Amino acid sequence: MFEDEDMCEIINNMKVTITTANERGSGTDDPIKLYIGEHTWELDHPFCDDFEKGKTDVFDLDIPEGLTSDWFQYFCIKKELDIRSDKWQLRRVIVEINDRVIYDSSDIEFWFESSKSTWCAKDFFYGKCRGNVSPDFDVKH
Repeated sequence: MFEDEDMCEIINNMKVTITTANERGSGTDDPIKLYIGEHTWELDHPFCDDFEKGKTDVFDLDIPEGLTSDWFQYFCIKKELDIRSDKWQLRRVIVEINDRVIYDSSDIEFWFESSKSTWCAKDFFYGKCRGNVSPDFDVKH
């Protein structure tokens, strides 16, 4: 990945590909957000139906200046709004950084429902400069 494992990579471009399952009722119209460390992106193509049943959506993310691989403490996808009436089934996630695939989840088959509004990639190890930490978005305080 890096010539020197203690060095963090500067991120110039990042693309995230999300595939929604092809099961009945697996699509959603609710907002979907991507969390990487302290950075958040809303995954949305204006005037398009994102996250429809059986559809693959590709998002080229705006990269904040100075973003490096050490920000990747976790990689999570969160479904916003009313999770009870509008479920969503995530099938696959591909992450490309600096024009190379650094993560491909294969078959996730995760249902966002009831108390499960967040999926975190536990096997995502890119940029381990700070270590891999998963936030607990679903804990009720």
